[in-house]
Amino acid sequence: MSAPRLSMDEFVEVARKVMGELDEPFRKWLENIVVDVELEPSAELLEELEMDPQKDTLMGLFEGFAVTEQEYGEHLPNRILLFKRPIEEVCRSRAEIAYEIRRTLVHELAHHFGYSEEDLEAYEAQQSPFDGDEEP
Repeated sequence: MSAPRLSMDEFVEVARKVMGELDEPFRKWLENIVVDVELEPSAELLEELEMDPQKDTLMGLFEGFAVTEQEYGEHLPNRILLFKRPIEEVCRSRAEIAYEIRRTLVHELAHHFGYSEEDLEAYEAQQSPFDGDEEP
């Protein structure tokens, strides 16, 4: 059975909805952040990140400087990239895709707020509500 897919418009709409649902205290810090969706990361990007293009999966990427590293009043533009195909390839349903978009976007937003990969280990270790589901 092939992996489920969303149209690009559907995928972007889920990401837009996640951003719109963020609590008020966070919104003021998102003025200079853009979320872009690309089909997949390039082999060059994976190599630049020291990832193996044949084995590693990259679902999202934060580019920029955390707000904790910026000077008072400085709001440098930051960018989050979501990669559509890798997210879809690890999911078995449209609902799981929406869940993974949210999870990836929250992970990348955490970098915007100054969290490191090590800080996010507990978040990443949380079981997905889709873990253990049988393939449809």
